[in-house]
Amino acid sequence: MITQYWKVNPVKPETDIITRAAALIEDIQLVAFPTETVYGLGALASSSEAVTKIFAAKGRPAENPLLVHVSKIEQVKELVLEIPETASLLMEKFWPGPLSIILPSRKEVPAIVRGGKSSVGLRMPSHPVARALIDQTGPIAAPSANLSGRPSPLTAEHVKADLDGRIAAVLDAGATGIGLESTIVDLSQDKYQVLRLGGLPLEELQQVLGEVKVNYHENDKLPHFQTSSQVIICQNGKDFIDQQKYWLGQKRKLAIVSSKLGQPHIINKSVQVYDLDLGEDSSNLYTILRDAEQVGIEILLFSPLPQNLTGINRALLERINKL
Repeated sequence: MITQYWKVNPVKPETDIITRAAALIEDIQLVAFPTETVYGLGALASSSEAVTKIFAAKGRPAENPLLVHVSKIEQVKELVLEIPETASLLMEKFWPGPLSIILPSRKEVPAIVRGGKSSVGLRMPSHPVARALIDQTGPIAAPSANLSGRPSPLTAEHVKADLDGRIAAVLDAGATGIGLESTIVDLSQDKYQVLRLGGLPLEELQQVLGEVKVNYHENDKLPHFQTSSQVIICQNGKDFIDQQKYWLGQKRKLAIVSSKLGQPHIINKSVQVYDLDLGEDSSNLYTILRDAEQVGIEILLFSPLPQNLTGINRALLERINKL
């Protein structure tokens, strides 16, 4: 298969390009497209045949459910048994945006989308390209557009590195904005719970839901990212210095990942240093992991990070601790 790459305006996507991509989706093909979080790998949500291709392309375990992306509330009503008041409040406040909501599903949603469960996860992305595509095709099932276990893709180049020749097309609208996957909240049970920390800070979610449990057992099921660089996360300043001395002594190609929250002591100024963005609404972690791998970094050394981070950085820390 030859994968097609189409540049598209991220703010005002060209109708003819979106129509071409929509035609592929409707023809039971896979198309990668940008969202505000990461690039998604899209298939027609109503087609089991199309969705099966997602699992094959990614090497994703078949029991893992997929999120269904919508562009309007009317589409949600066709997918779930009902929209409870709490879900309506969340949708009104945070959609479109980086929040996925799990609700009891209609039986018409293919079982492979739901992972065999009686519920379905839904998200309304805010990226203009994603919305334009879904407007034409209807609901799209879409996990991240990467091989299973690899860092999520933030650019079309990241998608190409993993899925070139495996999917029909990629809509290239440049880098995504947030750089972490969506937050997932499960409203399908009596007790609401967060299944994944992500692009919507937990603190903002709690403004609507009150105190809500984070199900760390479900978080632990998230894949550990696989890169060719060995990742070492230092626990304190002494460990950080000792690790630098050891790996430099071993003549290994070393790089350091450092945040601006601390001033870690770097003993060799010729070592590559990646600045980890701890901003309030975005992350460059996945770009760092892929860039380091591309230039052949053997050891990726993380300087000590505070463990009491809040906002999106709480989700970022969770991802780092799984490296």
